[in-house]
Amino acid sequence: MDIESFSIVNSKDEHMLVIFGKENLHKNGGYHRAVHILIEVFGGLFVLQKKAKGTENAGKWSSAVSGHVRYNESYEEAAMREMEEELGLKIEKKDLHRIAKIKPSADNGNEFVVVFSYLMDPEEEVLKPDPKEVDEIVMGKLDDFIEDVESHMDEYSPAFVGAFNVFLVLEKGIEGANNE
Repeated sequence: MDIESFSIVNSKDEHMLVIFGKENLHKNGGYHRAVHILIEVFGGLFVLQKKAKGTENAGKWSSAVSGHVRYNESYEEAAMREMEEELGLKIEKKDLHRIAKIKPSADNGNEFVVVFSYLMDPEEEVLKPDPKEVDEIVMGKLDDFIEDVESHMDEYSPAFVGAFNVFLVLEKGIEGANNE
């Protein structure tokens, strides 16, 4: 099995050094890169996943897809790879909509996070979650998820909450999103 490699970056998201193994990414608090993909489904639904045991934020609800950007990989390439690895969806770069880039913080594990949205056609695409990555998938109305995140924030990964709030404000124009 190949050991994954990742970039440790400076405060401007410029590559500084390569680190090997995902387990080493969060050890020293160095800045690194991640992606979150929020999936909307034709018909007004929204997709969330519960992270599987052995993954970062295990047992917590999160973006439909999220993951670390590997060394020498663009944010878009990471999003496409993670989409296929976690949900079995092979997508094209043109189908990703880049919403925002979130700066590193303690809440997101010192990650530069690029947030994407993706519109899924349930008649053409079927989710095939990898059980090593994903414990459960749910589809529901966006308003229901907004209410649940506000009421049960401890059940959601902090990085997702940040990405979700950015999505709500910038993509949906919903003011008053929870910005904790």
